[in-house]
Amino acid sequence: MVTGKGYVVCEDSAAPICHNTERSGLHATHSDICRFASPESPDFQIILAALLRYAREAHKTIATRWTGARRFLATQRSIEASELIGFDAHNDNKPFLCESPRLRQAPADTRLRNKYFHVPHNVSSIFTGRDAVARVLESKILEQPVPDRPHQQKRFVLYGLGGSGKTQFCLKFVQDNSDRFWGIFWIDASTIENAERALSQIGQLGGLGATHDAGMYWLTGLDTPWLLVIDNADDPTIDYSRFFPPGERGHILVTSRNWDCKIHATIGYYEFGNMEEEDAITLLLKAADHDGTHDQQVREVARPIAKTLGYLALALIQAGASIRHGICSLEEYLDVLASYRTQIMNDDFVLVQGSDSYKYNIYTTWEVSVQKIESMASETAMDAIQILQVLAFIHFEQVPASMFERAWAVSQRPEERVLPQTLAAKILELFLSFAIFALIYTMMFPTRNWSTEPRLPNILLQHGSTWNFYRLRQALAMLSRFSLIIQHQENETWSMHPMVHFWARERLDTRDKKLWAEIAATTLALSITPGFEPSVQAYRRSLVSHIDSSLQIEQSLTLLAHRDDTHHVSKIVKFAAIYSECGDWIKARDLQEEAMNTKTNALGREHPETLDAMTALAWSYWNLSSRNKALELQRAVVETSAMALGANHSKTLKAMSSLALTYWLCGNRIEAEPLAEKAVNGLQDTLGRGHPDTLMAMEILGRVYMHRGRPHDAKPLLVEVYEARKTMFGPDNPDTLMAMAELGMTYHALGNLTEAELILEVVVAKRKRVLGQQHAYTLWAINDLSKIYCDQGHAVEAELLLVNILETVTRTLGKEHIGMSMTKMNLARAYIGQHQWAKSRDTLTDLVEMQVRTLGPKHPDTLAARSELARTYRYLGRLDEAEVIFSDLIDAMSKIMGPEHPWTKKAEGQLSAIYISQGRLEEAEQCDLRLRNWDAKLPKSQTI
Repeated sequence: MVTGKGYVVCEDSAAPICHNTERSGLHATHSDICRFASPESPDFQIILAALLRYAREAHKTIATRWTGARRFLATQRSIEASELIGFDAHNDNKPFLCESPRLRQAPADTRLRNKYFHVPHNVSSIFTGRDAVARVLESKILEQPVPDRPHQQKRFVLYGLGGSGKTQFCLKFVQDNSDRFWGIFWIDASTIENAERALSQIGQLGGLGATHDAGMYWLTGLDTPWLLVIDNADDPTIDYSRFFPPGERGHILVTSRNWDCKIHATIGYYEFGNMEEEDAITLLLKAADHDGTHDQQVREVARPIAKTLGYLALALIQAGASIRHGICSLEEYLDVLASYRTQIMNDDFVLVQGSDSYKYNIYTTWEVSVQKIESMASETAMDAIQILQVLAFIHFEQVPASMFERAWAVSQRPEERVLPQTLAAKILELFLSFAIFALIYTMMFPTRNWSTEPRLPNILLQHGSTWNFYRLRQALAMLSRFSLIIQHQENETWSMHPMVHFWARERLDTRDKKLWAEIAATTLALSITPGFEPSVQAYRRSLVSHIDSSLQIEQSLTLLAHRDDTHHVSKIVKFAAIYSECGDWIKARDLQEEAMNTKTNALGREHPETLDAMTALAWSYWNLSSRNKALELQRAVVETSAMALGANHSKTLKAMSSLALTYWLCGNRIEAEPLAEKAVNGLQDTLGRGHPDTLMAMEILGRVYMHRGRPHDAKPLLVEVYEARKTMFGPDNPDTLMAMAELGMTYHALGNLTEAELILEVVVAKRKRVLGQQHAYTLWAINDLSKIYCDQGHAVEAELLLVNILETVTRTLGKEHIGMSMTKMNLARAYIGQHQWAKSRDTLTDLVEMQVRTLGPKHPDTLAARSELARTYRYLGRLDEAEVIFSDLIDAMSKIMGPEHPWTKKAEGQLSAIYISQGRLEEAEQCDLRLRNWDAKLPKSQTI
């Protein structure tokens, strides 16, 4: 308070920023700051309250920090131990130092303890040949560094025909040399998404988070020998160097059908073509399970078969499978092959690899097997063929074994055709309890009759109270015996070789392609169910690559154009639900727009299903920061629902609450408050206070209260929501975490920074695990935690948090998403906290320019950024510019958020400080007088 002239202690001296130190203002000079008139004095009470709080909360803070420290130290010590210690198989497995002179003298005998063997497949038991290239690769990759020669990352490229054995060779190499590498890792690079997912898993192994950047960073920093296999790098439009961890460390093995990939090699490359003749014969006889592998007479019978098949590994294995299963004998095989070759050559296959003989050789071997299965005319054979055709229209890797059982279970439900009211109510109560996904529920399970019955494979049409797993197992085993699919028992999935996958699809005519593309998509969609059990969540997320492939194939067959049947709409909305759950709202939005337009045309805008589609789409718009589109849809839903159902109907009130949340996002906090209050009161009357919809509305109201400067009113609402959700859904449920995050930021607004820090650190850790490190809500929580760190004086830690996610925010959300605004704003605050005024100025100047363009000049986030920019100008000595901005902000904030809002008060306080520094004490007194008048008008519950 300024009452004439007096001493003013500047902030840098009165409350300097110190690491891990809380700041608080006392009405005292330097000489009086540790002197108190009495135990009842306000200054003493502030200090005493802080000390008591520290003592009370010390055990939680210490425990949390020790847990993190132990986890970090355990990882580092494990790495250091592996760097220093190996085990000598020739000396009773006693440990030795890897740098000992004895080892330097005999590098070829050096062995490391392999800690990570992150490889998805086992090498085939009949792998044969390629010994010469194995020796070359060993000499290149395992070669000891030469003194005075520049170090470089060792990359070897294997390129050549599909089916020539590149992947199996790599599997054999890593198996034989596992004790030469501390870690061996595998990436399926058939798509960018798959490669990034694999790198994210590597990042998790290293304890740095589930992002592909974390995986790259962890590998880059390892001092121990590691090998990375990048398999299926076949797409000429992708620059696969993006998946090479930077730096000179590590060993990388690349397989590709594209010979241009050899440009990435640093230590050599090898073209995989046809096998050596004798190796090819051996492989054929092994695959046929023939006893005469070493019998020269038998080998002579096999020789023309190997030659006819072009000595191609995959074709030889397939031929051997046909012989092994009695389709024909070794002596008969060429005649059988010739008869099928005529048929294949008459079919309209797409040319591949630029070689007719290549195509016909390999395709014919598979066709022999498939037509043998078809000729069996048994239930198992029919199931096997149909399952093969389903697998051909989704991704070829990691197909969950449970997909068919899950799809069958859903297909047995009567509600898949007509959802009975009683059952609908039960499912609704279950699924709507998860508020994040409640917006898309009714689209995932439409209650209207199917306009066309979905076609399904026969195995899903079986009836009975239990799933016949034995029937599925028999069909899969038949495909596996004929070497058409590969089983991975360790994670209960199935895969196909990319060439088998391509052939299984291309062997069908156009009509059958369309049919089986639709059947595969239907099977995939049926297997998707709600629920937050970890196994159900993991299953849904495992489907992303399969949904991507299914939609791409249907698009190529023009099956996605002008589809208006209910079955199709239900299917794409389920796919949209998966994308939404995984935070890929762009893909979700595209499907939801199609669904909404279809339902609007077919049912009309007033139909409940159309309103549900509009609500789901609005939620994606909301998350994509398309505020105006979300606002337009949600207003329409509220108005239409009020007319059709009534203003006090629960669906209308729920839509009203969602509209309030969008008003909050758009910066219309004053308009959002009465709407949110009306929704909460109405839902309490119609559904009860503990209903999930009511809890969601209460959370939204609490958020609005907090951003309206009323954290005291927000806290009890959010505590109630958090406790209720924790009891109903568990502590790790995404909606429980949402309430927890809002509660943490309410404690932040109330000044309880220690409690806020503990809560947000838990939210960040759990969201990383439950949603993934790149999910928008995880990035949001990291931003919130950075705010707390800044206000605690931990600006360096805050900066590190934000710098680490900046690239992820840019890539996943975009440069103009509101999440990017949030990240840059908090980064600027971290710079301010470190007195890096130039960095803060540059960041805020760019941010304000972007916000004015995207959010508008009066949006609260724009006003907040301008306030921090003016504060930066003040510390840079540009007082005139700072004064102009603060004067304008006080007027704008008073109108938009109210004169009592903390932001308005802070701007007034900053302007007062500028006046004081310029000796304009009367004008400073006017600022203080306005602040006192505002506080006097506020209810006690709103003063902070």
